[in-house]
Amino acid sequence: MTSKMEKNIKWCTNCNIPIIGEICNICGSSGRECARDLKPIFSSERTLFEELLGVRLPPFAFRYRNRVISEGETFLTFKLDVINRRLIPLYYKKNVNCAEDMDFLEGIKRTIKANIEYLKNKEEETINFIKEAVQDCSRTFVLFGGGKDSTVVAMLAKKALGNVPLLFVDTTLEFPETYRFVEEFSRTYNFPLIKDAHGKYYRAKQSFFKLCKKLGPPSIYYRWCCHVFKEQPVRCFINDYLNDPTDAAFLTGIRRGESRRRSNYLSIERGKKIVGQKLIQPINNWSDLEVWLYILWKGIKINKLYELGHTRVGCWPCPCTPPLMDFMRQLTHAFLWTKFEKLLLSYAAENYRSREWVKKGLWRLRKPKRQKIFLNPLHVKKEDEKLVFEFLLPYRRDTFDWLKILGEMKVNEDKSFKLNTQQEFEMSGRVKESQVELVVKCNIEDYTRIKMLIEKVLFRSINCIQCGACIGSCFKGALHVTKKRVNITSKCDRCWLCLKNSCIVQDSEKMYVAKLDAFSLSPCEKGLPMNHVVFYNKEIGKKVAEALKAMGRDIEIHDEGRIVCVDAFISKKELDHVVLEQLVFLKKT
Repeated sequence: MTSKMEKNIKWCTNCNIPIIGEICNICGSSGRECARDLKPIFSSERTLFEELLGVRLPPFAFRYRNRVISEGETFLTFKLDVINRRLIPLYYKKNVNCAEDMDFLEGIKRTIKANIEYLKNKEEETINFIKEAVQDCSRTFVLFGGGKDSTVVAMLAKKALGNVPLLFVDTTLEFPETYRFVEEFSRTYNFPLIKDAHGKYYRAKQSFFKLCKKLGPPSIYYRWCCHVFKEQPVRCFINDYLNDPTDAAFLTGIRRGESRRRSNYLSIERGKKIVGQKLIQPINNWSDLEVWLYILWKGIKINKLYELGHTRVGCWPCPCTPPLMDFMRQLTHAFLWTKFEKLLLSYAAENYRSREWVKKGLWRLRKPKRQKIFLNPLHVKKEDEKLVFEFLLPYRRDTFDWLKILGEMKVNEDKSFKLNTQQEFEMSGRVKESQVELVVKCNIEDYTRIKMLIEKVLFRSINCIQCGACIGSCFKGALHVTKKRVNITSKCDRCWLCLKNSCIVQDSEKMYVAKLDAFSLSPCEKGLPMNHVVFYNKEIGKKVAEALKAMGRDIEIHDEGRIVCVDAFISKKELDHVVLEQLVFLKKT
């Protein structure tokens, strides 16, 4: 398949229609460049925009972002007044008799005729690609979102493979029109529609609005909602129906032209969040206009939202929609938007943001505070060849569940526990009311490797909000999340793939971070160009101070080695290296 969609849409001035191939199949003209892409303006959509803009629009016209294009030229441009929620025309051709323009249906018929050879070749090329891409897979599914792109993929897959099952993931945030369309489409074209054992769509168990209160509203910089409400249900489906997820193919409607983020997507790739999933993007290099012309050529049913002026039909609170689409959903589905706006205003008030922050759509650009509350060891000591860390951590109901991925857990009646890890470390402790007294022992030479592993597990055990975003990373299907707790089943083989993807709480407003460090580092309180290195063991502190002095560093030693002041130019990474060297030295002596 073509590696990249690079060409702009052209306009045949002879036939007065857009062309997507090299030439117009009616007159043979090569046309002239018109726009990056085009979407036809449907009758109901035109009526809506005429009312909003106060301008009569041609019956046969297209839209690209804030431009209305007719006869290959800009007929009108407009801007969005987000505060007053209205469209303002900036430029338009006056004294144009739109009644004399080409009728919409006539224009579409001529456009299809002018591009028919290109469309036929595109269809054949994509069908052959699908056949080749899935030939090594025993089962194939279409990830069907109810939009135009997945609709086209489903129809192409049907031509290539027959009635491929549709997997519609209910994010619980779909427009009412989308739910109706999914059922109608599957019935009309005889597609099997996958549902769970209870006859319902696969969906996350969590509440979007409750998670918003814990994590803040999603934004383009913090898209936690996709991990929870899209990826989690797909993993649940895989766990229920597929013994080997690598043997199944999932066709999607993703296209490079949709966003900068998707511009680097490959036509075939393995899922990064849902480990083992094979993703195939058959229309990856299709333009928006190519998708629309294929739909109109074949007379395929579409989601009614497109006729209301929407260009995308995903989740209605999605932060990744452009401002104009944000405006359209507020306009056409005010009853849904009011509910979300109430949450946004509440978040704004709690976080010292103004109402304009919500009205202007700046919530879409929200960057979380990522405030870290560090939980350092109470004591650090050396016992023979081991380094011992003693912690006092908050106890959560998921603490024991998360620790299970490190080893077999034995919990006694007095709430003491011990972890049989069969690794280069030991873990034990006791639950005391709302806290956990935790002891971690590790071999000194394995300290750096074990440190990162244990810190990741402790992070999850302390901060887990049961969002379910992490279950896609469990290849064995051993990780399950309910509304109340995490459950690690006996399928867990301790591959620790679930720890490779970051937990979404790491990008939230506030989190606890347990550090398996032999020291803490902070700037000098008096403003001097020095760092205070506080050691939890004075023996280690003395040795590190001697090593730093031998390196020519300016240092001061306080409290018998528990505090070492060193020049501010030394990094924590350098200090970690020096500490590890001295720990190995202490082990030998």
